[in-house]
Amino acid sequence: MIKEGHFGFMEAFSVMAIVLVTKIFYGSPMALIKYLGTAAWYGTLISLVGALVFFTLLYLLMKRFPQEDLFQIFETVTGKIIGKALILTFGVFLIYKAGINLREFTAVLKVYSMPFTPPSMIMLPFLIVVAVMAYVGLEGIVRVAHIFFYLVFGALVLIILLAIPSYDFNYLQPILGYGLGKTVQTGLIRVAAYDEIVLLAIIIRSLQGLQVFKKIGYLTLILGGLTFSVCLICILAAFQYTVGGEHLSGMYQLSRAIYFTRFFQRIESIFLFVWVISSVITVSFIFYISLNAYSRVFNISNHRPLILPFIFLTFMAAFIPNNFAEIMEIHLRVLREFSSVIFIFIPVMVLGLALLRGKKGVETSGKA
Repeated sequence: MIKEGHFGFMEAFSVMAIVLVTKIFYGSPMALIKYLGTAAWYGTLISLVGALVFFTLLYLLMKRFPQEDLFQIFETVTGKIIGKALILTFGVFLIYKAGINLREFTAVLKVYSMPFTPPSMIMLPFLIVVAVMAYVGLEGIVRVAHIFFYLVFGALVLIILLAIPSYDFNYLQPILGYGLGKTVQTGLIRVAAYDEIVLLAIIIRSLQGLQVFKKIGYLTLILGGLTFSVCLICILAAFQYTVGGEHLSGMYQLSRAIYFTRFFQRIESIFLFVWVISSVITVSFIFYISLNAYSRVFNISNHRPLILPFIFLTFMAAFIPNNFAEIMEIHLRVLREFSSVIFIFIPVMVLGLALLRGKKGVETSGKA
């Protein structure tokens, strides 16, 4: 097993918050506004409620096996062979997820800032940083996330506040969007937009107990959901749902709309810096967990020799989509809507199996 070190509440909270919120910088707002229109801002809150229900079930699973992380629980409940197969499934999907996130970042960056730069020339420096962070290890990644947490969320708040003159909240009408039924249905399907919270259960042994796990999980989900909702309200209020559903990055467009005389405008460079930092942290964290999964399956104690092969796999995964339309219509739908089959269904299934078989871990003396 890889030695991952230990870190405190704020470090773990920071990395999970950044991982959950980073997708607001990409095409998620555009997709959600296209699906739900003016109801997008509370459609994501419906997804949040579903994610909180899932995390409660995940917490019950972790509480049942207080001395084990999620991967160890898979093996305890389902047996070595099936457990390793489930872990490997997680690892493969995480490499795919890291690759598609990288490609989405590259595609949006090309549209807004570097239109003539080949995608590979954007990806390679990005992946070099990811490789360095993976070499340092999980403890290094979460500490970097803690350093930049305040910058990322501070910049988001700054953009939202400075864009106030552009808002017209009449654009949030009609309040029901394309219909309440469609909003609820889409909101429940898109619970997968918050499914990265399952990664917290994989690194639980680096945290300071089950109570810290519980607190971080609920707080980061609520913070992520409220951030999504507020950002969607601002995008809709600034651009209407007709135009907001066409912007590849609604938050980038919002930063470009800021204008306070000719001496204070075009501050999107601040946004770009924050966007790059949060994307690097997110991809590095997901990439590291995929390394962890592979190492668990094949009993590898040192993950560092695997970094270059996995960087190559991530690079290849990033080139699976042929164009941006394919990224949005196929791959992001898989990540935002159907990844719950892996990240949500498997842990819930394992919890059900543990209850049916009456399997429990070793009890601890502390309260859970």
